[in-house]
Amino acid sequence: MLPVTPLRVHNHHDAAIVVGTEGGLIGLNKNGQVTDVLRPMSNPISSSVLLDGHLVAAWNLYGGESISSYMGLISTETLIHFGRIGEIGLESDANEEPEGATWWRKLEGTVESVGGSGSRFIFALSGLGIYSMDIEIHEKVASVNETWRVQYPIWTLSSGPEIRDRIASILVTDSGILIISEGGEWVLLSVQDGVELGRGFLDLRNPVNRAEYSIGLGTMIMTRGKEFVLMDNDLEIIEYVRKIPGPVLGAYADNEGWKWTGWRHDGSFKNGRVVIRMRPEIGIGMLGTDRCICNDGFIEKWNGYSSESEVV
Repeated sequence: MLPVTPLRVHNHHDAAIVVGTEGGLIGLNKNGQVTDVLRPMSNPISSSVLLDGHLVAAWNLYGGESISSYMGLISTETLIHFGRIGEIGLESDANEEPEGATWWRKLEGTVESVGGSGSRFIFALSGLGIYSMDIEIHEKVASVNETWRVQYPIWTLSSGPEIRDRIASILVTDSGILIISEGGEWVLLSVQDGVELGRGFLDLRNPVNRAEYSIGLGTMIMTRGKEFVLMDNDLEIIEYVRKIPGPVLGAYADNEGWKWTGWRHDGSFKNGRVVIRMRPEIGIGMLGTDRCICNDGFIEKWNGYSSESEVV
């Protein structure tokens, strides 16, 4: 059982970094054993993305009339030690910097979402702008430089009046930087300079929660309801899937297709077929290709295929 209540799972080769609901970070090796525990700040982590060698995390702070955020880089070597089990657990009691961060900054505004790939990460400050940053490592010292910034998108469409449109997910794709709003509108920006390349709208019944990108399969857009959307690399709709038992909370792409876990079910999309298998727990994210991390802190076998699976 994990020492935190899992909120998000970032796969790292055969291992994973788990983000806890109260701000803790857990490193897991390929066997699902805890390698280290770190709580960088006393606040929860509002957004995070795993890049090559670093976790980029954001913490939103609310105090009186002022709103500020912290962003930091945490080396994956801090949390994942392949081949051995660590016993070090750190909890920050400092107010000025995230514990264990190799780089950090305090920002004025609310970080809505963070995305990235390789050595680049992109983040959005609510109502202020989109920022593209490059990471450079020299003798284990990290430096971060801004490459461009653009205005915050103007959302013109919405799936319904009950949805407050804000950015739900930022993905770096082969087509460009894909920014998806909670209301289902998306904007594609140039990787080089942030110029808008296109935009579109998803006909959704529920707010977008998050999205995952695969260079071979395209994009899976997960909602807070019983539906998700699959798009190809040209941002054309592959399929709207609206008959799942509950929200998808974690997805994984392999050579066979999409696999996921979520609200009391596991599922897969392969060759145009959706296969569902019910489970008693709530799956938060995948660990490798055949296990999932559940909300109760246990790691269970992923149940995508069996004689009891239901094709929808």
